[in-house]
Amino acid sequence: MMRNRIRIFCWRLFFLLAGALLVFLCLPPGAPKQPLTTRVLSDQGEVIAALYKEHREPAVLQEIPDFLCRAVLAVEDHRFYEHSGFSPVSFFRAVYHNLFIRRGLQGGSTITQQLAKTGYLYAKRSMVRKAKEVIYAFRLELHYTKEQILEMYLNQIYFGHGAYGVKTAAQTYFGRELAELNRAEMALLAGLPKGPALYSPYLHRQAAEDRIKVVLQRMETAGYLTTGEKVEILKEGLRLPGLARQPRQARYFLDFALEETARILRVDRDRLSTMGLTIETTLSRRCQQAAEKALKNGLAPYQKAGQPQGALIAVNPRTGAIKALTGGTSYTQTSFNRAIHARRQPGSAFKPFVYLAALEAGYTLASNMPCQPSTWESPTGIYEPVDYGAEPYHHRELSLREALAVSCNITAVSLHHELKMTPVITMARRLGISSPLPSHISLALGTAEITPLELLTAYLPLANGGRAVTPWAVKAVYDRSGRLLWQRRSYSRQVLDPRLAFLLTSALQDTLKPGGTAAGAGRKLQHPAAGKTGTTQENRDAWFAGYTPQLAAVVYIGHDRNHPLPGGGGKLAAPVWVDFINTALAGETSSRFPVPPGIVARPICRETGFLATPACPQKKEYFRVGHDPVLYCSKHRYLKLQICRASGLLLGPYCREAEEKEFRWGEQPRSQCEKCRPPRTLWELLFKNGHPQSDPPVPAE
Repeated sequence: MMRNRIRIFCWRLFFLLAGALLVFLCLPPGAPKQPLTTRVLSDQGEVIAALYKEHREPAVLQEIPDFLCRAVLAVEDHRFYEHSGFSPVSFFRAVYHNLFIRRGLQGGSTITQQLAKTGYLYAKRSMVRKAKEVIYAFRLELHYTKEQILEMYLNQIYFGHGAYGVKTAAQTYFGRELAELNRAEMALLAGLPKGPALYSPYLHRQAAEDRIKVVLQRMETAGYLTTGEKVEILKEGLRLPGLARQPRQARYFLDFALEETARILRVDRDRLSTMGLTIETTLSRRCQQAAEKALKNGLAPYQKAGQPQGALIAVNPRTGAIKALTGGTSYTQTSFNRAIHARRQPGSAFKPFVYLAALEAGYTLASNMPCQPSTWESPTGIYEPVDYGAEPYHHRELSLREALAVSCNITAVSLHHELKMTPVITMARRLGISSPLPSHISLALGTAEITPLELLTAYLPLANGGRAVTPWAVKAVYDRSGRLLWQRRSYSRQVLDPRLAFLLTSALQDTLKPGGTAAGAGRKLQHPAAGKTGTTQENRDAWFAGYTPQLAAVVYIGHDRNHPLPGGGGKLAAPVWVDFINTALAGETSSRFPVPPGIVARPICRETGFLATPACPQKKEYFRVGHDPVLYCSKHRYLKLQICRASGLLLGPYCREAEEKEFRWGEQPRSQCEKCRPPRTLWELLFKNGHPQSDPPVPAE
């Protein structure tokens, strides 16, 4: 009774295992999971980086030349189209060798078994793994055609020097596509998988040439070519341009773009190097090269042991697309991305937000503020700012335009105090500053710590008619088969009156003109631009934030250990910015900042800011309609004019006698003398027009 139960149990177990094996064999194994190379492209489609754990770009069988396929079959498995996945003779030869000889374990010999081994099995060589190879080989043959198996194999195997698959191998060894290889080069590729390091032409040239001969001999034996063809192929030789190293440019930008891609796809960044993605970015190689060169050249005279360091980030102000980004002068020395992660005080580069809040509150660029010794209460005691330069104060009134150009600290703090501080913080938040902003009187001078990216974000609405855009680096992401996974949608929002953006832009242009804090660098500028310098106490941080209609950029320079610099923003950062802009926009047509509707220009008195009289030192100033002055200057009331003595009117072209008289403005003569006539004779022309009166000679009778 017990024996019957055991027998029944055994038969049930047998059928269960047999059924499981049958199901296992009948289910398709699926294509091998090949980690594919992810490519990162510039805005022009140029490869700026290739990311991979196994550098592999798949090729379909139709892309692979027939000669290369025949060479692989001849040297690896000449009976490929005849067997069902494994060769019994080769298998039992390997079993015998491994059991009795044991001088190195022998592997499987068929292409299908090699695909099973590299695509599905990762254990060390053993008899168990050999058995699994046979099972997987059978499954592959059961569910895939020979052509599909050959294609998977040619995309799977390792060719050396980091190249997986024939397409990548052709690019790595010869710098060409498969169709561009000659037959000798294809023969070498076919022979490499057996010993990639041993047969590399860059490591062992003679061994590589000998391997070509072996492959061609195998092809001749298999009937794929004749002896004459073999001789011709050997004459073709190898064309070796040098190993193709995968490019990886703009490393700081690349880090930022990959982090953005990982957030978009919601995957770990490490996974990107195995997904075979194509990532289209916004990077302009010309702008990137200009940024890296400008930063290195600008810091070279001051650098010792890699310090001070700097950062430059540039963006299209209309779209937010990042065109250049460098977080330091050497990624290999330090990968810390200062453009994104360095939190530093911006100094006077923060002042535009103070002036914007003032303009929004009703001040104009012609409004005057005194620059004189002043004190304010602060949480840390009495706050008494001074200006940088030879004199701590100007000891006179400055218009907001002039105060911004010379970066007057007293004016900025006075405005911040008069506005009760909150509007300045609100303005900075609206434009894109997200870092903590303490409600202190010193905030007007940029004492809050922010990043270069943050400062640039807040400047973009000034260059974009008051519309805010968020800087971004990734345009689109495609999967390994070219299917679109994600695409950027443009988005902007109006955060500032376009008229205010224009007014401040107009004022910031003076920073780069004579008298401005960046006048020295501005002399070399080749495009209309606006910007602001920034310098912190003891010259520990130097900034320049600015923009043209086409490009906005921020330059930051400072010691990582917060040591003083040999100069401020005007001396260190502004020249880097100008150098970058000139190079990045070289050859492009310069364009001026457009004037939005609702802006008027008025002649005003330079000294008082009121409408100018003819007696005033004049300048043109822009105003919002309804905010322009209506009163005339009362300081300059008297005019000195040249008057015709004969008529008392303004001196005309034919007046003989003139005098200078002083008039109260509004009471001066308005018209020009018409009493004095042009001379009618040569005598009058010579002797009465501006000469002492005399009678003409009497003609002789």
